[in-house]
Amino acid sequence: MTFNPNEHAAQCENYLGRFLSSPVKFIQASQLTQSSRAAPWRLDVTVNGIAKAYVLQLDARGLEYEYRALKAMEAIAIPTPHAYGLDLQGEALGAPCFFSEFIEGESLLNPLLAGEPWAEALYLDAVCALQAVTEADLGEVAQSIERETADDVLEAAYAYFNDNPRPLAEAIYRKLKTTEPVFPPLRFSNGDLWLDNFLVQDRKLAAVIDFQNAAFSDPIFEFLLSFFNAPKLQGRGIEERYCQRIGVDPAVLHWYHGLEFFDTWHWVLRSGKSFMHHTAENLEANLNIWLGKYGDSALEEV
Repeated sequence: MTFNPNEHAAQCENYLGRFLSSPVKFIQASQLTQSSRAAPWRLDVTVNGIAKAYVLQLDARGLEYEYRALKAMEAIAIPTPHAYGLDLQGEALGAPCFFSEFIEGESLLNPLLAGEPWAEALYLDAVCALQAVTEADLGEVAQSIERETADDVLEAAYAYFNDNPRPLAEAIYRKLKTTEPVFPPLRFSNGDLWLDNFLVQDRKLAAVIDFQNAAFSDPIFEFLLSFFNAPKLQGRGIEERYCQRIGVDPAVLHWYHGLEFFDTWHWVLRSGKSFMHHTAENLEANLNIWLGKYGDSALEEV
């Protein structure tokens, strides 16, 4: 049975009060929207009579991993939610959980789509600040943070086609493999640089959220996620300016776009689900276009 905090007010009060070291009075809980995991809950409470809001995570997948990453981020000068009360045994609420601050703010997506110059500058600054976090900054948790290169992404996608061969997949893989650029060093991020995970207030960064997939990864591949998900952001020079900022020739972007299409295509085929607006059919079309721009003959799927 799914845990509903509204039916367990006393348990929630005791749990939060224990880790906040203050008396807590439960007001209400409302389930938040979440696409990639079990939806968390917003808990509205009073702490010592003062209204507060927290986010209760009950999805056991990656629970400890995200909690440890958030705790490490508390010592770093990037605003992130403070996390409390990791309970892997479910002793407090009957399910593994932790809770974190609910930070008020608006997604950075809309102002960036609207072409607001301040939003672009804030996004580039925030991403670069995240990617400047070092192992030393993270302390002991750095040893458990996952690492993934662009070549790892390529090989993982290609592995699917070993069991599900397609001529187009073979051609794309061969072209990507033989034209790999000199990759930039791995850099840290929350693992999901989608703009909804950047909250702003009064044109300032309020918080970076969602560290379930925190990793040291290829910074360009990570950065391009928002542009892949929101094509209206493409063609504005933002991707090129990011490359220049990290000291990389923007000419590598074409290679990374091919990797994005290839990786997403394998995921869509494997899962049987579309990814955002990307379907298997339009991904195949885009891969043929991408391959053609490299001077190779386009291939039709059979």
